[in-house]
Amino acid sequence: MDRSGEINKNICGTRDIVKRLFHLLYTLTYFGSLLPLKLYDLFHKTEYGGIDKNGDIDGHFAYFPSSVFSFVFLKGYIKRNLSGGQGHSVLDIGCGKGVVLLFFSTLCFDEVSGIEYDKKLRRMARRNLRDNPKTIRIYHGDAACFLRYEIFDTFYLYNPFDETILKRCVDRILLSFKQRPRTLTVFYCNPVYADVLREKGFRERGHFYYKTTVFVYDG
Repeated sequence: MDRSGEINKNICGTRDIVKRLFHLLYTLTYFGSLLPLKLYDLFHKTEYGGIDKNGDIDGHFAYFPSSVFSFVFLKGYIKRNLSGGQGHSVLDIGCGKGVVLLFFSTLCFDEVSGIEYDKKLRRMARRNLRDNPKTIRIYHGDAACFLRYEIFDTFYLYNPFDETILKRCVDRILLSFKQRPRTLTVFYCNPVYADVLREKGFRERGHFYYKTTVFVYDG
């Protein structure tokens, strides 16, 4: 092996080490972020926290609450680029127990809604948000068959389902774009299938903690 090949091999090895360290850091901080959520539940008698590791259903993944540490970065982006939510409507796709809906309700979105496939999680989300002063709609159903995407221009996903369902979901969103052209913003947390959005014409606008990629589509 020549000298340049050895250098490239060392560089690749260093990158792999760095990636593993960042993955470990993300994992540690993620589980650390569950503590304030537990405390919130304790004081407010809600059920936002907790992980449902055995909840995979028909390609829809088990519930893992979004990291509350990501909300600071998410709020900053929304304030800078979406007027704090004013004039925009947001849909949390796979909203689980509703903690992200709680966060969105503190901003200025014209409408805050979620859709959840699991009936049990939807009931929990409704209970958690029952005293919220903002009207929050929580739809029950499959995001791949949802018929009201044209209402929304902003979407949040925390890796809620597999690649097949995501493709169908994105196709529905793009069909709604044809019905009502507007700039679409997608916050994709833990973007395991991010290539689906890229292949459909979404472009990356930014990245921030926790493993959240911002995608934009304007046709």
